[in-house]
Amino acid sequence: MKDAAGSRDIKIELTGLQKGLFFTIHIERVIVSTQSQKNIALASPLSSSPIMEGDRQSTAPPLVGGEKGEGGLLLTIHNVDIIPDLLSLLKLSPQININGQVNFGTVRGILFMKQANPDLFLDGENIQISGLPIIERIGIYGDGSLKFTYQRTNERGEVTLSIDNAKLKGALTGLGVLPLGVFKSVRGLLTIGDTLNVDSLAFEGMGIYMRIKGKIKESRFDGNIEMMIDSSFELHTVVESLLERYKISAGYYVIPYTQKI
Repeated sequence: MKDAAGSRDIKIELTGLQKGLFFTIHIERVIVSTQSQKNIALASPLSSSPIMEGDRQSTAPPLVGGEKGEGGLLLTIHNVDIIPDLLSLLKLSPQININGQVNFGTVRGILFMKQANPDLFLDGENIQISGLPIIERIGIYGDGSLKFTYQRTNERGEVTLSIDNAKLKGALTGLGVLPLGVFKSVRGLLTIGDTLNVDSLAFEGMGIYMRIKGKIKESRFDGNIEMMIDSSFELHTVVESLLERYKISAGYYVIPYTQKI
C-alpha cells in the first residue's frame, strides 16, 4: 500500500502496528501526506482577492488557481482495525472488515478479495471538517459534519459526500471575493477511472447555488463553475457586477476554471 501510494506523490506512514489473534491487525495511526509540491494551493480564510484579474475581454478568460504549496499532511486515521471475516473464508469468498476514526468521526469498510484487483466499500460519518487538513488545503475552513461513501469495483471508483450544518470560512482559490460562509451545505459526486471526474461539487446557501464540474488529469483540474444567484442573496449586487462577463442569462453564470493540483 505504501509503495503504490509513493508512485503518486502520496506518502503513507503507519505507527503502532500490532498483529492480533486470527490474523487481525491494529494500527494506532495511519498518516497520509503529500511528499512534493504538486498540491492544491492554500487559500487564506481572510482572502479578499478579486474574483477576476486582468482587463475586460470580449471572451472571458478562465479563472486560474495558484500553484504554491509544499508537501504536507492530508489525513490521519486513528485506531484502525483490520479484521478478516472468518465465515467468508469458509465460503471461499474472503473479505476483510476495516474500522477506524477520523477527526471524531468513524470510518468503516469492507475489502472483497475476489480477484486480483479487490473491490472496496467505505463509508464515513460525523467527521468534523474543522482541523481536517485534506479539506483545509483547498481553502475550506470552519465547522460542519462530513459524511461520505466510497466504492471501488472493477478498477473504477465513486465517491459521494456531503457536509451538513456547515459554518464555513475562507474562499476557494481564485474566488476570494465570495466567502464560503454564505453556503450552508455541500454535496459532491466524484468518479475515478483513468481520470478523476468531478461530476458535481455543489454549494448551496440563501439565494445562491454554486456547482463545480470538470476533470483532473496530469495534476490539473479543468472545468467550469456554474453559479445561480437571486435577489435574496445578500451580496448579489457586488458579485453580479464582478461576474458580468460570465453571464449566460439573468442570475446564471458559467465561469471556466483551471486549477493546479
